[in-house]
Amino acid sequence: MPDSQHGADLMAAISAEMPALTPKLRAIAAHALDDPERFIRRTSREICSDLGTSEPTLIRFCRSFGHAGLSDFRIDLALSYAARGAPVEPLAHDRRSVNTAAKRAIAARAAALVADDRSLLIDNGSTAEIFAEALGQTAPKTIMTTGLAVARRALAHGTHEVMLPGGRIRPNALALTGRVVETVLATMRFDTVVVGADSVDPVQGLSTFREDEAHITRAMVDAAGRVIVLADSTKFGKPSLHRICGLDRVSVLVTDLDGPAAADLRAAGVTVLIAAPEGGE
Repeated sequence: MPDSQHGADLMAAISAEMPALTPKLRAIAAHALDDPERFIRRTSREICSDLGTSEPTLIRFCRSFGHAGLSDFRIDLALSYAARGAPVEPLAHDRRSVNTAAKRAIAARAAALVADDRSLLIDNGSTAEIFAEALGQTAPKTIMTTGLAVARRALAHGTHEVMLPGGRIRPNALALTGRVVETVLATMRFDTVVVGADSVDPVQGLSTFREDEAHITRAMVDAAGRVIVLADSTKFGKPSLHRICGLDRVSVLVTDLDGPAAADLRAAGVTVLIAAPEGGE
């Protein structure tokens, strides 16, 4: 059994390891491969009920492929499935459960970068939500976001003017999408846009699960003078999906991942800031 399949094509890795798995783990693997969408959408209790197995066994299965638990396993499963042309977004709960300490460090570092900005455009996503929370000590700003949870957290400070661009709501992500969003963004200009990505690659740039989200995020990038990308270590070395933009459009990337990956990004001309989680090195 490999020590880690993080960053690999997870569905291919599961298929390759199937013969070596115990019968209980093989049943979980078969479920993940045969019906990835069901595996991604259902709770751990429901999965275990379907298979007649226990939650500790399910977690042991996820860890055998190098994941801390079910949430980050399912995010990688969704990426692998999407790379096969079947986009299924991970649950918002799974996104919020992964690498939380690193996301808070990234958000705090990024909030300091925009302290003097007057207008800010913010993407949706779990790190963007934490970033919005970190804006409480910054000067009042005009903020537009495509994320409903981001808007709520920014508004809670009571100091910022918060706007939504309109459009259709994606229920799972609670994010706005559609041509209305792109039309509104085309008429506006912000000091800085803060975006995330589901995959960051030195060659392919930024990409995401859904084609419509890639269009919206690209429109956000075009509507700002500076582009700050928030990307924790789980976003590197993943399959490239729908391309948002190349790294030449990125002004600053804030991440918790140092080492060769950061060096590759710097070699591509990106300013990379390392935000170590509290208690980290």
